[in-house]
Amino acid sequence: MKMRSSNAQRSKSWLYKSWLHTSWLCGLIMAVLPALPAAAQDFYAGRTINVITSGGGAYEAYGRTFARHMGKHIPGHPNMIVQAMPGAGGARAASFIYKVAPRDGTVIAGVHGAVLTGPFMNPGAADFDVTRFSWIGNATRDTYVGYVWHTAPVQSLEEAKTKQLILGGTSVGGNGIDMAIVMKEVLGYKFRIVSGYRNSNETKVALERGEIEGTIANAFSSLNQTDWVARNLVRIIVQHGSRKHRALPDVPLLRDLARPGAERQMIELLNVRDDVTRPYLAPPGIPAERLEILRRAFDATVRDPAFLADMARQKLEIDGPSTGEELSALVAQIASTPPAVVQQLVGLFSGYK
Repeated sequence: MKMRSSNAQRSKSWLYKSWLHTSWLCGLIMAVLPALPAAAQDFYAGRTINVITSGGGAYEAYGRTFARHMGKHIPGHPNMIVQAMPGAGGARAASFIYKVAPRDGTVIAGVHGAVLTGPFMNPGAADFDVTRFSWIGNATRDTYVGYVWHTAPVQSLEEAKTKQLILGGTSVGGNGIDMAIVMKEVLGYKFRIVSGYRNSNETKVALERGEIEGTIANAFSSLNQTDWVARNLVRIIVQHGSRKHRALPDVPLLRDLARPGAERQMIELLNVRDDVTRPYLAPPGIPAERLEILRRAFDATVRDPAFLADMARQKLEIDGPSTGEELSALVAQIASTPPAVVQQLVGLFSGYK
């Protein structure tokens, strides 16, 4: 009986803290929004916001979850619908937002983190200026992992130094292909790289069919949308980013295997995509007051208990979200990357187009 009482007390405490947090957040939103022009607050009433997602799998799952919850944090409570637009590691969706989408705040997109570095390393495909986007926020950090099928002849990163491993992915500009190229050409792993798959789902189908033997730099959350790990159908051989995932303490971190200097700088630049895994943006030049509304609604959504519960049911993470202002500052920092490092990467990728 004492244990039940203790659990009940903890439950009540958690609910009370959630209520306080939600009340505080709603108060903050109400304090900010009245400062906006009345026309801005009325704009979204009766309208629909289109949410473009740059891929299927987890990208679409995140977008649909935002679409279910974000509208209630926007004045006028617009309807939100999702449209998948995969291709070129997020560059297709980003290009659409940059050049085609209306600039009135009715179209936003959830894209790959690769979009942030695409124009610097693959300017042919990423024909947009990331510093001009209206950045709304980043939903989460993710751990990107490389894994092989259980029947693959290579079952560890160490073995890939001496045995060929056939890896698949989308295209140059996508995280999987870019990281595979750097690991092959700079770190010396014996990869045969097969590109051309439209998204991570197609890559996974190719893995099941035996067309390829593994894939590199795939989001751990995307892998968790399958039951492959639980069924021992794949073996995770490497993880990317600046830190190990708590569930993968024994899987090597690629940055630790790179030598200081140019190798580490290249890996670190690509690792930006891990810290900014699910960025959301709007076209350049949308009205400032509507961008403010979208940013604050995004901030409220990633702290909304109902949204977080919905995400948890889907085994999707919200880890270290960032605001649109923080994302804009990071984009400006990326744009100042030493040209020599960027040019070395561009040279590597140009041989795979």
